[in-house]
Amino acid sequence: MSTTTVNSDIIMSSSSPSSFGIRQLTNADVPKAAATLLDAFSGDPLSNYLVHHINEPAKRTQCELALYEGYLRQHMTKGLVFGQGETEQSFETVSIWSTPTSAEQGLESFSHLMESGYDKVWNLFGAQGRDKIFQGLMPLLHDSFDRITTSDKRFRGKDVYTLVYVGSTAAARGKGNLRKLFTFMFDNYIDCDGSGGVLTYLESSSSANIPIYERFGFHLVENIVLGEKAGVEGKDCAVMNVMIRGIKGADWTKDNCRL
Repeated sequence: MSTTTVNSDIIMSSSSPSSFGIRQLTNADVPKAAATLLDAFSGDPLSNYLVHHINEPAKRTQCELALYEGYLRQHMTKGLVFGQGETEQSFETVSIWSTPTSAEQGLESFSHLMESGYDKVWNLFGAQGRDKIFQGLMPLLHDSFDRITTSDKRFRGKDVYTLVYVGSTAAARGKGNLRKLFTFMFDNYIDCDGSGGVLTYLESSSSANIPIYERFGFHLVENIVLGEKAGVEGKDCAVMNVMIRGIKGADWTKDNCRL
């Protein structure tokens, strides 16, 4: 689930975190990182759908922040969370990643979800919101990932890094932060020597981002729908575009061998 806007800046410097202004975040950074995601996803169809049943604006904000805080804490110990362009109130860009070992480390275990603050999400969202998140969103994303990465021969048996969230504040857009982030991740985690065959997976909650991600080697796999398929997007449903980047940027769409 991701959204951002980037320019076409070419990055020529080294890919160390300091050279790109990238810092791995910890629990102490959760409030500022959550504020970044709240700004970045304002008006996003998925975010709107999850809180559409809540009438009070202040309560909506409280719910959204609790959900972002849960995602951040969940991945800080079982995945990777990075911030770029730190300010006093927030970051310019925040990204949340799961790694090839996140699942076996217990990323989605009940105990880890509770430690990460999803009990607060459960209490705040009410019955309708709980159904959207815990009976809808989480199973849909989990099952879609498993189905796509195990049933298609082009992806089966490969390690996968998943971009769970990436969001930039309005003031940061056009600075090339997404390009810096992907260059850093590809050089240091995904495409580095010894990494073997590693895919990069994401679900974009905005179709406008498809051409942006295509610049970095991602290709659309399919669209998945949360909620009522014939409903109004952002109110009754949310559409997510599943995209995958092949091993070291290879174009997997040219290989039509699938199961």
